[in-house]
Amino acid sequence: MGSNDATLGVVLDTTAVPAEVVVDGERLSIIGYVWEPTTELVGLDSAGAVWSYSPDRRTRTPMNSSVDALRRFLDLFGEFFAATDDPPPATYTAEQMAEKLAAFRRGEIKPAAGRPDHRVARIKQLKQTLREIDRPAVKGGWWSLVLEQVDDGIL
Repeated sequence: MGSNDATLGVVLDTTAVPAEVVVDGERLSIIGYVWEPTTELVGLDSAGAVWSYSPDRRTRTPMNSSVDALRRFLDLFGEFFAATDDPPPATYTAEQMAEKLAAFRRGEIKPAAGRPDHRVARIKQLKQTLREIDRPAVKGGWWSLVLEQVDDGIL
């Protein structure tokens, strides 16, 4: 499997991970990882369900009922994140930030007016589509934490 765009840090790539692990007596075929291959692996069980596996804690968490469902979820989240009108994050040196703050205090820089991106409606539509693809994945496990972070505005 080739690498994807790492939506939510999920990389489907078997070159940097072990071929398989045994968790709770069940063999998982490793198909990728989350952020880095040493902290969280993505594996398939014998039924084709996808799991997140933490080597440190030796625990697994359900992700999706199939690799296809996982890919569709990742695609939908990629589209969701790309749909915002927010500018990309900017990086400034301490000196540049001090100059911007001084200009703001002098009234030379005004706060940007908020633009509606219809986030609440987009979240509702995202959840509905995810439920249509793989309802159990939305209800619990790995994706429930991601969706909680989306609801809270963290993601």
